[in-house]
Amino acid sequence: MYKPRKTVCSVARLAWMNISRMYNSEAQAYDLSTSAAFLLLHLGEEGAQVGQLAGLLGMEASSMTRILRSIEKRGWIVRSRQNEQDRREVKLVLTREGQAARQIARDYVRKFNRQVQELVSDQDLQAFYRVSDAIHRVVQQTLVPEPIPQTQF
Repeated sequence: MYKPRKTVCSVARLAWMNISRMYNSEAQAYDLSTSAAFLLLHLGEEGAQVGQLAGLLGMEASSMTRILRSIEKRGWIVRSRQNEQDRREVKLVLTREGQAARQIARDYVRKFNRQVQELVSDQDLQAFYRVSDAIHRVVQQTLVPEPIPQTQF
């Protein structure tokens, strides 16, 4: 039987696929997707502009639009025009219902992080963050047009 070699890409992809499957399984109970939950998590109390969120989440505009429509229909966000002269400047703000949905997502992410921290030493976790940062830097060097912002741990 063929046994594939471990590579950075294969390990990262498998880890993300498993994490995503776990999050999607939980999110289904709330009729939510992992992408929508991450979007809610990145909306602070003051809100955020659509362009900022797309960059932070590394999403294409079409995917972002679909998710925004979905959570807007649920009443979790409202769009606020910041500049009447430039209609492209739109800020997304969480409603009370959106804040409640974000809290559910936040609690689940924290629970997962605690579970990992119980199994992995702090030293190993810090090494994981350093390796992730190095991978991110390598990827950024190959992406010339639109780099994805790095999240600081």
